[in-house]
Amino acid sequence: MKYSVIQIPYLPGCPIHVKVNDTNSEELHRHSGLEIIWLFTGKLKVTIGQNDYHLHENNLLLINHFESHRVVPQALNTRFIQLHVDSLFIFKHNHDFYNLNYDLKSIKNSEDNQHPYDVVRILFSRLVGKGEENKDVLRLLGYITSRFSKKLSSPEPDNRASNKEFNIVQQILNRVELDFKGKVTLNQIAQEQHYNSSYLSDIFRKNVGVTFKAYLEEVRIRYSLFLLQNQETSITNIALSSGFSDEKSYYKAIKNKFSLTPLQLRKKHLEENHDGLALTGSSKEQLIHHYASLPLELKAIEENTIQSTIVKDIQADGYELKQVWNKIMNIGSANTLLNQNIRDQIKEMREEIPIEYLRFEGVFNQELDVIQKDRDGLKFNWKFINNILDYTRELELKPFICLSYMPLLFASKSTSFFNYQGNTSPPKEMSQWLSLVQSFMMNCINRYGLDTVSEWYFQIWTELPAYGIHWSGTLVQYFELYKQTALLIKGISPSLKVGPAAENFHTDEQLSEKLLGFCRENAVPLDFYSCNIYHNRVKFKDWLERSQTSPVDIKLIPFQYEAKNHTRNLLEKMHRLLETHYKEDIEFIVTRWNFSWDVTNFLHDTAFMATFIIDHMLDHSAAHAKAIGFLSASDILYEWDIKSNPFFGGTGLVNTEGIKKSAYYAFVFLSKLGSTVFAKGKNYIMTKRGENIQILAYNHTYPDQLFMKGDQPDQHSYDIFEESNDLLLNIHLQNIYGTYKCKQYSLNRNHGSAYDEWIRMGEYADLNHEETDYLKNISRPSLQLKQLTLTGDFHLTLHVPVHGVECIILNKFYK
Repeated sequence: MKYSVIQIPYLPGCPIHVKVNDTNSEELHRHSGLEIIWLFTGKLKVTIGQNDYHLHENNLLLINHFESHRVVPQALNTRFIQLHVDSLFIFKHNHDFYNLNYDLKSIKNSEDNQHPYDVVRILFSRLVGKGEENKDVLRLLGYITSRFSKKLSSPEPDNRASNKEFNIVQQILNRVELDFKGKVTLNQIAQEQHYNSSYLSDIFRKNVGVTFKAYLEEVRIRYSLFLLQNQETSITNIALSSGFSDEKSYYKAIKNKFSLTPLQLRKKHLEENHDGLALTGSSKEQLIHHYASLPLELKAIEENTIQSTIVKDIQADGYELKQVWNKIMNIGSANTLLNQNIRDQIKEMREEIPIEYLRFEGVFNQELDVIQKDRDGLKFNWKFINNILDYTRELELKPFICLSYMPLLFASKSTSFFNYQGNTSPPKEMSQWLSLVQSFMMNCINRYGLDTVSEWYFQIWTELPAYGIHWSGTLVQYFELYKQTALLIKGISPSLKVGPAAENFHTDEQLSEKLLGFCRENAVPLDFYSCNIYHNRVKFKDWLERSQTSPVDIKLIPFQYEAKNHTRNLLEKMHRLLETHYKEDIEFIVTRWNFSWDVTNFLHDTAFMATFIIDHMLDHSAAHAKAIGFLSASDILYEWDIKSNPFFGGTGLVNTEGIKKSAYYAFVFLSKLGSTVFAKGKNYIMTKRGENIQILAYNHTYPDQLFMKGDQPDQHSYDIFEESNDLLLNIHLQNIYGTYKCKQYSLNRNHGSAYDEWIRMGEYADLNHEETDYLKNISRPSLQLKQLTLTGDFHLTLHVPVHGVECIILNKFYK
């Protein structure tokens, strides 16, 4: 791929250059310094490296120093402005510049979260409207550097497979930028980098378009222009300070470029009252005028914190908090519960999180040996199942049992999806399936009693048919399976709870409407209705053909992600559907919920998950459900491969080594809340139980738009989130009297996130016992404890960083 390196025509002493609708940018090119593009109208495709970014009206995007790019309008009415900032000016005021990488793309944030970019727009517009002033440039640079930059972890290697030549040249360009004042030569660079100097000379001229010597002189001239304008020193000093060997060579270079002597150039600049910006017509842009007129407080530039004052009376009328999060926890396949490690994890979890039901699938899978064949024929064996059910009873957990998958001896075809080869086909003969279910139900009732089993849930299959994932038969075949099975169970006892497979929203078909209509028209029992909600979706059109008999490699499944309100929208949609199409009193349950079911998504391990869980469980839409079951309790999940790394993106609250993730403590904090809400806002909730007070504050930020669309590969860092602010909450509680024990828990990337500590440790794949114990101990929120005597008022200031949670418990002392 051919590149060109261009020089930005900065005016003498001016650190910026502005172009409007620059048609020359359509060629792939690179240049020094930073470039900020602001699209006013139309559409624009900006290619940076190998990635394409599609900009729409009011979008901002920054091009880094020497980053290859091109800018191509996609509509006739496209109008945009490009602000170039000189690298030498930036380096003069920030010596870290060459070690920084900027990530400023407003398309990352949703439309309702543009505050960090609006600050850039305001500073940009004021800079354009007023004309060039160095302090305005520095203000803009200071903000984007503090907000959108990070240090490069290491220099870009010169042996990358793609574009090796220009990576070498870019290192030379950076070297020139840094060392132009000295006696840097291409021969010297060649010796240091162990290259042939002729080879470097050839590839430099090929990629940059001029010789190394000519480029070095251009950089020195650029720097000298600042000195000519800003310093009254002699021409000799300017020449030497800019890297020229003497005044004569400097005089010649300036004369050749400007047809003026250095003194004439200085005089000309002083006489001209130029504004430094070639902006003919651009200042008339409506967006420029709009943002230039907006107020901007100094703290919005200097601080990355949003402050809020909250005054609440604890005696105010409240409402009941519907706790949907502690009803159901998923464990995946029933076979998982034969693993002693998972049993220990659930037992420990049960002590901190008051789970009521444990949901599992695959009770008829081959590994549980439920069907045995001998010379007398087939018989049913419930030994392993009973061992699992006994265990749940010991922990005082109620089973939520999904009747699946089809035993191979009863299956009509050999189709499977997950690692454990759960067969997804309809039965060869319905009578065989019904005899299996009959035997299982009678085993449960005879062993534990009808009253006990009537408190359990029995879900008939896992998910509704879609692309053959959970059910390889037709929708009609599933309807018949559900009808026959539900009638059988209800025939044993009307008190037993039955419900169908979960709606999965994989397709635009209204499967729920069809199923509810079928049940209503055929008098099919329906005690509860369920759905599974995830924010990831398979791009089925892009999914390659797969074997129908082999497990699917999850790494080959192309995903995209839904908007931040996805869970809320689906909960409200299902609530309306049940109210409209099924008037009978049935329970609505979200059987499986998580950000993603992709067990390789690293976000499951991060501090982000704690705020994601809390934000959704406290949303008003959550109350539409009787229960929302999290997927899953542990990373020990037999549906997919379990990776060797301790943190690999598993969907569990606890990893395979028993280390608790940030998501785990989200449920711990939610469980500490009282039953009555007396105050609630966007980032907080305040509850009470008797005279005890509970406060939960959190700072939730969603993944950015680029990550959601799959436009960029997954980055194992926190760079894939929308830009957001820390929160500073000033809380004032009124009408609170007495002596209280105050506990303050802090959960964030520095406190309680085992994943972040593991990253800091070096991401070791094989942890020994000492290292595992260390991470188990550090994966707890920090805790501050103090005693307070309150006489009516309680003041508290909470700093909540992005991905952070603060939990305050005020327990009253009684004398």
